[in-house]
Amino acid sequence: MSSPFVTQDDSLYQEADHHTWSQLFQKQNQLGNEHLASAYLEGYEKLRLDDRRIVRIEDISRRLEAISGWTLVPVSGLIPTRDFFYMLINKKYPVTVYIRQPHELDFSEQPDIFHDVYGHLPLLTNEKFTRFLTSYSIIALKYVNNDRAVDFLGRLYWFTYEMGLIMENGESKAYGGAIITSSEERANIASGAAPVYPFSLDQVMNTPYNPYKLQQQYFVINSFDELFNVIEGLEEKLIDHLLLPEQDNVVRNFSLNDHIGREFNDVIGFLNDTQFKYPDAVSFVAGQPDERFFDIEDHIASFDTYVRYRMEKTGGSRNEVINRIGQYGKTKGFINDLVAEYLKVEEDIKVTGEDILMTVGAQEAFGIVVGTLCQQEKDVVLVEDPGYIGVSAFAKVFNYNIAGVGTDEEGIDLKLLRDKILTINGSGKRVKLLYVIPDYQNPSGSCMPIGNRLKLLEMAQQYNFLILEDSVYNSFTYAQKKNPTLKSLDRYGRVLYVGSFSKSLFPGLRMGMIVGGQRVENHRGDRVSLIDEMTKVKAQMTNNTSGITQAMLGGVLLAKNFRLSEWNRSKFESYKMKRDHMLASLDKYFNPQEHDWAAGIRWTRPEGGFFIKMSMPFEVDDQSVVDSASRFNVIFSPMRYFYLKGGGENEIRLTFSNLSRDMIEKGVKQLAQFVRWNVTGIKGPLPLTADTTI
Repeated sequence: MSSPFVTQDDSLYQEADHHTWSQLFQKQNQLGNEHLASAYLEGYEKLRLDDRRIVRIEDISRRLEAISGWTLVPVSGLIPTRDFFYMLINKKYPVTVYIRQPHELDFSEQPDIFHDVYGHLPLLTNEKFTRFLTSYSIIALKYVNNDRAVDFLGRLYWFTYEMGLIMENGESKAYGGAIITSSEERANIASGAAPVYPFSLDQVMNTPYNPYKLQQQYFVINSFDELFNVIEGLEEKLIDHLLLPEQDNVVRNFSLNDHIGREFNDVIGFLNDTQFKYPDAVSFVAGQPDERFFDIEDHIASFDTYVRYRMEKTGGSRNEVINRIGQYGKTKGFINDLVAEYLKVEEDIKVTGEDILMTVGAQEAFGIVVGTLCQQEKDVVLVEDPGYIGVSAFAKVFNYNIAGVGTDEEGIDLKLLRDKILTINGSGKRVKLLYVIPDYQNPSGSCMPIGNRLKLLEMAQQYNFLILEDSVYNSFTYAQKKNPTLKSLDRYGRVLYVGSFSKSLFPGLRMGMIVGGQRVENHRGDRVSLIDEMTKVKAQMTNNTSGITQAMLGGVLLAKNFRLSEWNRSKFESYKMKRDHMLASLDKYFNPQEHDWAAGIRWTRPEGGFFIKMSMPFEVDDQSVVDSASRFNVIFSPMRYFYLKGGGENEIRLTFSNLSRDMIEKGVKQLAQFVRWNVTGIKGPLPLTADTTI
């Protein structure tokens, strides 16, 4: 095993490495130092760090030794625990010679020279803190062969030298290196999203941490004297904890799905966390329906409408009908005939109730379809790229083969689709299913022309695959007439239609459907109803869809004579008004004739749906979202989240559906300030010179 102790070879650093070092310093300067501990700032001034080129460890070591007696040792990375504590006892501190890569400016999982130097060295000039550090290490060295002891002692190191806060003039200020060098940790503390507790050795030892995620709590000391006083009782506390039986509620030797882990991008979780941490920010993130139109109490009353209908239809008593609704029901559903009538009236889709499977929202429907049709070893699901992450994430988690096909303003690119099919089918695998949102696609807002829809149906017949049509936004058109669904145009039996009532009624109803009607010839040569086969899969997942919500939906359809579009007209008009106001606000605050920084910025003008795609003159990532939320009180979705393997780095998605006119304009104005800051470095109100009233 090679030694971690190395010599710093300055010649190995490229100009790009020095540029990374300089950029890291610039980011720190932008963060400011008003929330940093005075001991850290004093040490930083004493060290006189070069902010343009990577420091020579030998030079800083001589400077540090003259100040506090500590010296630095170049290392290639993490060093053995015993060596680490032994070095600290002897006033030697390891510094990694590696510099992170440019794409790791915001966070590097591996130790690097910037974190070690900028985050940790200034405190080594403080006699009170180093007294704590050496005394701590003397005790820690005794326990390096005990994994539990190292874990407990590691928590103390983590919540002090990495994540420590100190009280100064009534304010918690950072002295921990991992806070100082992380804009996200600083924002996490400033937002109040994570509690800050008075320092308690017991509580610190009982608090595990995750170095790859924002902290769930922090601990604040009153002084470094208080921290040093902890040493007196540290070993006794450590022994007490070691004598306790392990009660960490960890199920050991129990691996999870390999496809859920660090490689799985929890986009929804990140955006939800950001919205929670910055509740005052205007959020253009979630394509949620407008809550003002939910009419939940009226829909609850529709339950009685359905009960009366069933009483008349069956001759049963009220109690009999209600008890039947509350019982385990048919897996396929019991309002299917009513839904079939609705589909005929509203979508010109002609099927019977037996061709429909009621589901718990559209997400369950996607899982049922993929799980029924596809074999993980040889079948491939094609999706639009960029596309809705619900289907692609499901496929990744459950290890189905998935591939993306590029899109343009007319939806999925049919030439690219043909090329992808030929490539995959020629490789020994087979394209089995194509998932598309033909109308006002999420996230791009694109809409597939009728000619393309007909061509797509021909391709499905020619290349023998099925189309999973997500019709979530078909009704939300701002044009004179909505487009026909693929299902209504299908004469080949190639389309599986998935619909939901989350947008037309309210999401809490959790009612969706799969509409089939085709028969398939299976591997045994038997011809079976595809929807019946899917019903078998649903039976193993949720057994049946809630009878209570089915009855509510059935009552609504009966009460509205199966015409939800007429009943939703005021809702649609409201969304159109919001779309218009959103576009007008973008025209106002991103006017290149008034603002040079806005030159070249473009956005779509959708004819339906909830989404606007917007180009940016810079790359957008997670840190951009946090910066925008914490500095400018506005949140958006980077388009890169919706691509399978790269793309959309300079684009964002905006949605307006659940915002008022005032919030839309406020959010767009704040978004413009964020963009101007990224382009010019200027932070402040936008100068509007012309008459720009909306």
